[in-house]
Amino acid sequence: MTLAETLVVLGVLHGAVGRAMRARGDATWRLRDTALVSPLLLVGLFLCFASLNHGMLRYALDVERGHGGGTHLAGAVVVAAVGLVAAWFGARAVGKLY
Repeated sequence: MTLAETLVVLGVLHGAVGRAMRARGDATWRLRDTALVSPLLLVGLFLCFASLNHGMLRYALDVERGHGGGTHLAGAVVVAAVGLVAAWFGARAVGKLY
């Protein structure tokens, strides 16, 4: 699930970056080129999505079992925030293309 979410973001990003790069005259811009612009963005988003998916699933299973504590969910949210910060720094590299 996390990989699919990250690939969707990459596809959307490729639409914007690819259009801009083709407008600048680089007709050979590919999805791989977009992915290599900022690996930190993709790794940060992957970490964020993985943490949120894990946290929601674990919380749902804990509630079902009657152990509805939010400690694990809070930890997952913190890790997701760290992933977003990493993704933000990676997005700055993408912003420098424009």
